[in-house]
Amino acid sequence: MRGEVVDIDGKRRNAPVPMSDFWFAQLDVRLGRIEYVVARLEKQIWLVVCIVMALLALHLVRVVAG
Repeated sequence: MRGEVVDIDGKRRNAPVPMSDFWFAQLDVRLGRIEYVVARLEKQIWLVVCIVMALLALHLVRVVAG
């Protein structure tokens, strides 16, 4: 008997995944979370900027209107 692992279909399985792939997967997950937080922060900053600009525009209209 040979020391190869095969599927039921007789096809050869891929070699086992090296442990470094697990580390890279964890790194990808953490980087994905960081990207999500940065994207959410960017949306909040744009929201604040838009609100400030709207308040400034309302103030200018009130000043011009008298």
